[in-house]
Amino acid sequence: MTEYYLVDVKSITSNVPRSQFKVDDLERIAQSILAAGGLVSPVLLKQTGAETYEVLAGDLAYYAALRAKEIAPRQGEMVNAFVVSPKQQATAIAQAADFSKTQEMPIISDEKKSIQGLSEGSDLRLTNLESRLDSAFRDLKQSQERDVKRLEQELSEVKHQLPQKIEPLDAFNNFSISELAQKLAAANLRGKTAAKVIEAIEKERKKAKFTSFSDIVTRVNGLSEKRMLTILDTWGGMH
Repeated sequence: MTEYYLVDVKSITSNVPRSQFKVDDLERIAQSILAAGGLVSPVLLKQTGAETYEVLAGDLAYYAALRAKEIAPRQGEMVNAFVVSPKQQATAIAQAADFSKTQEMPIISDEKKSIQGLSEGSDLRLTNLESRLDSAFRDLKQSQERDVKRLEQELSEVKHQLPQKIEPLDAFNNFSISELAQKLAAANLRGKTAAKVIEAIEKERKKAKFTSFSDIVTRVNGLSEKRMLTILDTWGGMH
């Protein structure tokens, strides 16, 4: 005959070593026992003395209950148990084993499915993340290329708007009389002297373009080498 009892955990022993079970598992189940107020699934015991028992099935639960008692001596003092008579022990053990196998199969299957689902989900999220990153990089690259083209265009426009530096030889060959007068005045060449120089420049360049500054000094009366150097120094920083 099988009877249901609350049994003091310290009166129970097991032939299975405690070291066979993982410490983390025992700790987790012990905390669950304390939180639930006892074992949800009673252990199977056989009576070995007046107040002593031995585990027939449920060694993990027993050791977890023992750990619960170690954590909270009063709260984990008693465990739920079925005390099986000697005649029924073999049948009870077989039944417990059958239930254990039946319960473990779907759990393992569910765990595999869960792990597989997590793996597939992680792979999918990773793929989606990589796709979004690739798209973001493409957009960023296109945006940078547009910015570079826009800046190049703006720079080109600015360059065209900037006044061009004067090449002195071109000035002597191409400036109008009024422009020459203005530039010579900047070099402190004014009045009648400037007028004579400009007239000589205009006359000579109609004959042939000036080929060098020495050519100008040679052909234009009133322009000495010293005065030419002064003009060139002044015009060198002008636009």
